[in-house]
Amino acid sequence: MDYSSLMPDLSCLPVSLYPKFKSGNMTVARWTAMAKQLGLDAIDLSVLITRDDKTKPAFSVDSVAAYTDFTHPDEAVRESEFSRFMEDLCDCAAIGAKYLRVTAGQSHPQITIKQGLNWAEKYLRRAAEFAQVHDVGLLFENHSRPGVWQYYDFAGEPEIYFELVERIRDTNIDLLFDTANACFYKQNPVRMLSEIFPKVRRIHVADIVMAETLKPVLIGKGIVPLSDIFCFLKNNNFSGALSIEEASFSGFDGIKKAVDATRNLWNDA
Repeated sequence: MDYSSLMPDLSCLPVSLYPKFKSGNMTVARWTAMAKQLGLDAIDLSVLITRDDKTKPAFSVDSVAAYTDFTHPDEAVRESEFSRFMEDLCDCAAIGAKYLRVTAGQSHPQITIKQGLNWAEKYLRRAAEFAQVHDVGLLFENHSRPGVWQYYDFAGEPEIYFELVERIRDTNIDLLFDTANACFYKQNPVRMLSEIFPKVRRIHVADIVMAETLKPVLIGKGIVPLSDIFCFLKNNNFSGALSIEEASFSGFDGIKKAVDATRNLWNDA
């Protein structure tokens, strides 16, 4: 089927609303209502939300973002991280989420590249086996650093990322490609995407002010060449979905602008 003329399903990870979730001024039910108002096809959540609010939405949940740290130098901590991953994945299954986003772990200064690669591969393989039993897909992301971490992602640097992707190629783990993180690491996102495209199921549509600076902006206002990325996806019949990672912290208006901009950019690409 030729998917190039179709708008992919669209969801949104509401990073801008995380403080409101934490304070109790935002709930999964309210976020669902907002997403429906915006005409989204699904919502995205974070384990920072689902660990406190286990409401099953009356709406499709596409993916939940986790922050698995499988590269911690202490084995007991790595095992604790895996136990928390299993709990989070069971929460995903309970609310009907299609995917759980996983990460390699932090770039702890005490570890070597060899150790990090081996530990990340080991735990990602274990994660894949557990997820398959519970019928929740896993998405591995080209990641940078969330606010809950001290260090940047161990697999953020392109060389390490591609090595780890190759190591888990034979698992059922698919890929989530983040447009802003590619630019953060001074990568050409289209070239990077072309190397991993067969395993990419979701695109995090995100924008930043400049390379090596994690300062999000409204979609289409930063350095990320979203038009080029969308052209590539269209030309290659991308059959996955788009997820807006909205982190401009400009409230509901910012989310609405991001949704409108993403639709316009896709239609014009």
